[in-house]
Amino acid sequence: MSKNGLHRHYDRFTPEERFRLDVLAMARGDERESEKLTNTCPKRSYTMNDYAFVGRWETARELAYLVHMDYGRCLDKIQMIRAFRVVFPYLRTVWENDALEAYLDGHHAGSRHAWTVVGAGGEPPGWEPDDDEAENADPSTESELDRWSAKVDSATSKVSDMLDRIELEMAREGVSVWSAFVAFCEEEMGLEAMKLLAALAQPIEQKARALEELAATLEVDPDPAAVEEYRGILGQAWHRALSKAS
Repeated sequence: MSKNGLHRHYDRFTPEERFRLDVLAMARGDERESEKLTNTCPKRSYTMNDYAFVGRWETARELAYLVHMDYGRCLDKIQMIRAFRVVFPYLRTVWENDALEAYLDGHHAGSRHAWTVVGAGGEPPGWEPDDDEAENADPSTESELDRWSAKVDSATSKVSDMLDRIELEMAREGVSVWSAFVAFCEEEMGLEAMKLLAALAQPIEQKARALEELAATLEVDPDPAAVEEYRGILGQAWHRALSKAS
């Protein structure tokens, strides 16, 4: 269909067709086409509930879901950390076995090289296939293996400490977001945040309760500066939405 032909049909598009064409026009940066689609859209008059009521509901719902995404992200990361901790002991064993095997392989290769350099044949002392023949094993080997095991313990301890630190940071960030939302709901809506979430969807209320329990278990307090900043963002969004009703 030519552009001229299309122009003659602008007023005949169904709402679905007009929506789809407008999305495509905006996607390709064709603002002029988007304006034509918008300006030729049929106008309707509606009767609806007072926007001062409806707008509060819509804005409260949007803000609650956005807040849920923020503190839910923190909870999800904490769950990932705790899942990793379950397999961490097995990984530590694998790391230790790999480290000890690498040390023994290196020790064996060095001994074999030295043994070859002096012109001796067969396996060097201490590396004979028969354990009964391996009477001249390096007495320092056992202490070296202990030293490498200690290195693995040190490395895994650092990883474990890092996981603990990240968990506390995520819990603190999550509870800061939640505390800001609690204050916002009380000050701007005169409502308990948990009551609002219960009215919207049970899963997000349950996640908020899980966050509160986690913060109490970890003895984590919200960051006052973060609470104030987030509380301000929520307040600005709320007042912008309400200004439409005035």
